[in-house]
Amino acid sequence: MVEAATTKRRRVLGSLVAAAVATGTVGVMAAPAQAAQAAGPSDYTAQAGKAADYIDSHSADLTKGDLGPELDGALALISAGKTDAATFTTIKNDIKAKGPSYCTPKNVGGCAKVTITLLAAGESPNYGGTDYAGPVTSASQFAEYPTNQALDMIALERLGKPIPKALFVKVTDDATKGSQWEDPDTDGLTLTALSHVKATPEQQGKITNAKAALVKRLDGSKQGEAWGFKGKGPNVNTTAWVAPGLFRAGDADHQQQAVKGQEWLVGQQKSDGSFRGLVTTPAGIMMATTQAVPALRGLQSYDNVGAHQAQEEPVD
Repeated sequence: MVEAATTKRRRVLGSLVAAAVATGTVGVMAAPAQAAQAAGPSDYTAQAGKAADYIDSHSADLTKGDLGPELDGALALISAGKTDAATFTTIKNDIKAKGPSYCTPKNVGGCAKVTITLLAAGESPNYGGTDYAGPVTSASQFAEYPTNQALDMIALERLGKPIPKALFVKVTDDATKGSQWEDPDTDGLTLTALSHVKATPEQQGKITNAKAALVKRLDGSKQGEAWGFKGKGPNVNTTAWVAPGLFRAGDADHQQQAVKGQEWLVGQQKSDGSFRGLVTTPAGIMMATTQAVPALRGLQSYDNVGAHQAQEEPVD
């Protein structure tokens, strides 16, 4: 999965998801697991919990390197309601230790990802003496990889801050033109980010064009009931980012594809609770597992795990 220096409101989730997501620090309430739904995703509580237990019992595969994967681990534990896990405390301590060097002017998306994680955990983004939201809200230029810029937008939506015009233009232009290489993961995350923009009629035109381009590319990345890189088959990481984006921003047909993608994800879980992605090293297995968990919980993503969920925000 492409993570470009960091590794994702208009409520479109169905009534089950709205009931399943709490706004407290734990982030979720119990809901009928695996309830059949005609129009919305299911809440696979048991499977998410089993995956979270795998994360907690294999924490060395998560916490020994860069902070980015740890943040995905924290979001997974919040989504699964496992904030009492020892690994969650370790990650919070690692944010204090690693965060200042991870959040830099050249990696504003990293600042955004820390901000998203802290907000989801019910914490202030001013954490351990470092203001992680500051770079996101004050950056005057947005020239990072599209993954980071989608995270910037989602962080602002969670903070309740307007979207800077420069960021809006960059995200929509990049989405419409596409990357120089295939990146369905970021296309899915960008759909999630754009689904919370409160636009003027003129801005809505840019959003409509951007979404159409993103969905068209994702149609080309669809493989069976899931998504992946062309010629490599469907994979967990990509599907965990694409399905939430399509459910938020797609038409009825693509929303149903997203639900089918969630069902496909459930079938990929191993007996130990883990998931396998394109990379099958311990770190790769951990990344696939952490990124799958929010999608199991009603197609959650970076915008709505835990507390301080994304709101509709205007372009300023």
